[in-house]
Amino acid sequence: MKGFWVCALLSLAACSEKQGSGAGQTAQEKEAAALANKDEKCPGGTVKGCLDAATEAERKGESPRAVEMYTRVCDAGVARVCNVLGTFVWQGRGVTADPARAYSLYMRACDGGDASGCFSAGICHRTGTCAEKNDAEATRLIQRACDGGDKRACANLGGR
Repeated sequence: MKGFWVCALLSLAACSEKQGSGAGQTAQEKEAAALANKDEKCPGGTVKGCLDAATEAERKGESPRAVEMYTRVCDAGVARVCNVLGTFVWQGRGVTADPARAYSLYMRACDGGDASGCFSAGICHRTGTCAEKNDAEATRLIQRACDGGDKRACANLGGR
């Protein structure tokens, strides 16, 4: 696993030298870069350390700790983790339930390239439970999720 991250970081460094500001990076490349970022408050001093700690806390049922660590990872720019955090916030696991904040986290994930975040945000609009009920916006977001590879979204659209 350590070798994977070294290769991913070397590839990322080569791409950013060619492209300058990092424009045109894929979601996976952006995630690898974010996980490699230094964060002295995370175990091991990296964002990846926070993700590992969050996953372990979730596994142990330590929801407040998981929320704390997932928040740091989401804030560092790991889109898929913003979707996970949104679910914790929606369900009130380790934090007070806040549907509007959950929707905001789902959209942050979606805008960061996470198809499952688009699906979650679309469902919020479809049901009206964490965003204004809006069928057109729900369909647009769910289509975006499907286009991004989320199989649940494609099934929700009728198997497209």
